[in-house]
Amino acid sequence: MRRLFTWILLFGTLVLSAQEKLVQRLILIGDAGEINVKQSAILEAAAQMTVANKTVAFFLGDNIYPVGMGLEGVEREATAARLQAQFTPFRSKETPVYFIAGNHDWDKSGVDGLKKIQEQERYIQELNDPGLHFVPQAGTTAIFELSLAEDLVALLYDSEYWLFPYHEDAVQARLESDRSVFRAALAERIAKNENKTLLLLSHHPMRSYGEHGLSFSWKQHIFPLTAKWPVAYVPLPLVGSLYPLLRSTAFKTAEDLKHPLYRGLTDAVTKAAGEHRNLLYVSGHDHGLQYIEDENFKQIVSGSGSKSSHIRNSKDLLYKYEKQGFCMLDYWENKNLTVTFFIYENGKVHQTFEYIIAHQ
Repeated sequence: MRRLFTWILLFGTLVLSAQEKLVQRLILIGDAGEINVKQSAILEAAAQMTVANKTVAFFLGDNIYPVGMGLEGVEREATAARLQAQFTPFRSKETPVYFIAGNHDWDKSGVDGLKKIQEQERYIQELNDPGLHFVPQAGTTAIFELSLAEDLVALLYDSEYWLFPYHEDAVQARLESDRSVFRAALAERIAKNENKTLLLLSHHPMRSYGEHGLSFSWKQHIFPLTAKWPVAYVPLPLVGSLYPLLRSTAFKTAEDLKHPLYRGLTDAVTKAAGEHRNLLYVSGHDHGLQYIEDENFKQIVSGSGSKSSHIRNSKDLLYKYEKQGFCMLDYWENKNLTVTFFIYENGKVHQTFEYIIAHQ
């Protein structure tokens, strides 16, 4: 019995020691802009995992479905409630919260996009909460730099600015210049932090195997109506196969990775990153959970805060989950990172994957 007690005490000491080595915890949730049962459960579970004075929550865009912040009246109040549902569980625990914009926040890449992200920014600023942020400044190519620890830095930028099709004439005229400035500024920030662990946060991932990578499931081909209505199992095989074909040919969208504008974005960002050995991309956009890794490339996709979609397999896809969940990223005293995914399943949120990214 005494020996058992000694082992229990030793185990408890080791657990406490491990906890003391935690430097920073990041909660990463994308595409959480629709209130539903699973979304609420995910947010509450994530908030329970915060560690006082060592946690920051990031919402990775598409914070308000379907078309961003209402500009006035009842619509503004209703859309504000969707933001409140996301930040309230964290702010009640005094956890800092950062929002970045996604294409749905930009009016689903629509004509009122700039007005709507500026209104979302204005609403958050009007709350006068020093722990609540919308970054970077709405409608700019600015890069927001956040020091999370002595050797851990996050760079946040609005990737939709690059892809948005309805910039006003003055912006459109200087868009290539803006992109060049952004490339240079990003490269400079990355070079400045070459000896630190660097996180690049944006709505759009550099690599993904979900729907925006033009990957579609057999169910979408045979039962296309289920994409809109989950119980609509009406077999329409020809119609179902027509949509993926048209989306990749006649009706290309800059929100898909194969589009020339999107490829220009990924080329610019990855070239700016260069050979930085301790760099991790963090994004939403595709509605699922993914961890992608190969030589000198690491990407977290956490885009299932309120929605889900198909994800295909790939040799560099170490983990995928096609339904709702979120990611937790821990930074330790030894400079390693732990990627942990949590999923909503059978009415509960539970851990499903853990992976250590060793510092190089």
